Amino acid sequence: MRFFRLAAALAALALAAALGLSLSGSAAAADGHSRPAAAAPQAVQGSVSASDELSPQAKSDCPSTYFCFWQDAGYPGTPGKFSGNNTNWGAYSHSGCANGTWSDCASSGYNHGTSGLGVEVWSGTSYTGLSACLPKDWSHNDFSQLVWPDTDTSFNDSISSNFWTSNC
Repeated sequence: MRFFRLAAALAALALAAALGLSLSGSAAAADGHSRPAAAAPQAVQGSVSASDELSPQAKSDCPSTYFCFWQDAGYPGTPGKFSGNNTNWGAYSHSGCANGTWSDCASSGYNHGTSGLGVEVWSGTSYTGLSACLPKDWSHNDFSQLVWPDTDTSFNDSISSNFWTSNC
């Protein structure tokens, strides 16, 4: 009898997860980060909103399972792209950026991640500073129109680390 109760409970959890439902209770996040997820970046109050639509070219430049980001607004040129967790974007060179690396150099982006995972981005290295969680398929063509959640600090050119999370 105990086996059947356990099997029924596991089936209910699997069904809830498949349907995107949350169940009450507490548990550690599967990604190893137990704090509540950060919100997505917020639009700058009073800014003129440009279209968030990705151009077909930008989408084709961003492979499935990656978070892609571009040096300039509007997704021009070749994107930087990450599929894993990165504690320091400064370890990845990009000659077009002022400091020669991707750290503090993203001005547009697209989360084309995998399995519904969001990507949490941070203003500091090693997941420090301000953070924002970008759900799967989130995109914005001009980060200068965004601020970090609950601040007035520009989101543009200010990302230095990222990790993938199911807690977005």
